[in-house]
Amino acid sequence: MTRTHPSASTPKSSSEESQPHASARPLSRRHRLILAGRKLFAQKGYSGTGVREIAAEAGVSIGLIRTHFGSKEGLRQEIDRHVLAQIEELYAKVNEHSGTQALEHVVDDALEWTDREYDALMYVRTALMEKTPGSQRLFSRLLAILRGFVETNKERGFLQDGVDEEWAALYLVFDFLGPAVLEPFSKTELGLSMYDRKMVERRNAFMRRVMTRGFMKA
Repeated sequence: MTRTHPSASTPKSSSEESQPHASARPLSRRHRLILAGRKLFAQKGYSGTGVREIAAEAGVSIGLIRTHFGSKEGLRQEIDRHVLAQIEELYAKVNEHSGTQALEHVVDDALEWTDREYDALMYVRTALMEKTPGSQRLFSRLLAILRGFVETNKERGFLQDGVDEEWAALYLVFDFLGPAVLEPFSKTELGLSMYDRKMVERRNAFMRRVMTRGFMKA
């Protein structure tokens, strides 16, 4: 299925996401704090963001951070859980397809997920680059998700013989985080967001070649 992806302009941010449609159920104050913290930590880093800013972004009183999470660190831990659950959801969806067929579906899956969870992706990038107290746990959990993705494909008989499974998982980490790291520079250098449909399709075509045939002569 081909769909028109709005990331050719700008992916949705959590502030847009937090504005419910008229028929949608309003977000709880707790969830608004998670989205606000995720957005601000992604933009300014954990150490550069204060609890007053988070409360103001969420439109709630500062005391609710302590009520729901105990502290700023407690909020960060909850954001980590929230973001990792979203990443697991993405790879579970990709795993619904078989072998290289999954690569044919990953463009739509990735674009849909990125449009909806852009702040989550930027949050992971910033958290790992900033090296917060929880960034090692965040990386370890992300790697575990992708190890699981490799293991699932091995059990289904879709891995080539002799593949280094640990480096297969690490390669998928690079593929997940690499575009996010390049995103601030890609429009100037390449003329497009890394998450524009054209860029994702080209990256996916190259990934498919690398994962099935390689690209260098022996």
